[in-house]
Amino acid sequence: MSMPDPTISLVTPSFNQVDLIDAAMRSVLDQSYPQLEYVVIDGGSTDGSAEVIGAHAERLAYWVSEPDEGHYPAVNKGFAKTSGEIMGYLNGDDLLLPGSLDLIATIFSTRPEIRWLTAAHMGVDAKGRPVGVTAPMRWSRWHIITTGETRSLPQESTFWRRSLWDEAGGHLDESFPLAADYELWARFSRYATPVSIRAPLACFRHVPGQRSIAQADRYAAEVAAIQKRESSLDPANVKASRSAQRLLKFDSVRPVADTVMGAPYELVYDPSTDSFYDRVHSGRGARAALRLLKLFYGKRFQLNG
Repeated sequence: MSMPDPTISLVTPSFNQVDLIDAAMRSVLDQSYPQLEYVVIDGGSTDGSAEVIGAHAERLAYWVSEPDEGHYPAVNKGFAKTSGEIMGYLNGDDLLLPGSLDLIATIFSTRPEIRWLTAAHMGVDAKGRPVGVTAPMRWSRWHIITTGETRSLPQESTFWRRSLWDEAGGHLDESFPLAADYELWARFSRYATPVSIRAPLACFRHVPGQRSIAQADRYAAEVAAIQKRESSLDPANVKASRSAQRLLKFDSVRPVADTVMGAPYELVYDPSTDSFYDRVHSGRGARAALRLLKLFYGKRFQLNG
């Protein structure tokens, strides 16, 4: 007997994105995932966005167009209207890739040990043309909270179980107006590590005036404050030595070093079996590097592997 599809709760915040919001919503709704709980929170747009959203009202679990306090308050408002087992949010200027909801449901249904997952980053321009793909990276708490590790999880391709959301406080911290997503990942990392999937699930759409680009310096400052706070809670992972960070810059060493730092396996699709397998890094060279890194850094960082 096949398992029932889990309910996926997806929230889209939007404000004055009339040229973008329809495509974002269709990228979700047109997948026809049977157990979708889709919520759209519009901040009182004056450009016709509400009419566009309202045209899809019958397929939405909830929607509203009213003034609010901004981006992350809108996401929090949306999640408060949901109850699904799997959660995520898609900004009004981004796109889900076809079939991604079914794939997300399959992974969470068949791999109960996974509490959150992330994926490759894919970028498209304002016309929807693909302009870049970044290979997925493996993550651990060390990677998230260590100053100097400045890479970011692709928010549009990150999904988690409601149990983790509740355990981590059940909200986005609105005191970080630009990096509340990163702050959420930091809190999640206290309880679980994300598993990476070697495929894109969504597209980040590059459009003029985006906050993440226009206020990049402020975003970086918020991330640094989050890392500093989390490091104070986790003294075993406070700092990586300069040598460790230099090692992580070498592509040949990085997979082994990531394992040492606590990053779990990657999920890789096998078309011959229509299933996923865990990609781990093994072999004599990898084991030797693992022993060497643990010898130098294991006691300091309480490393795995």
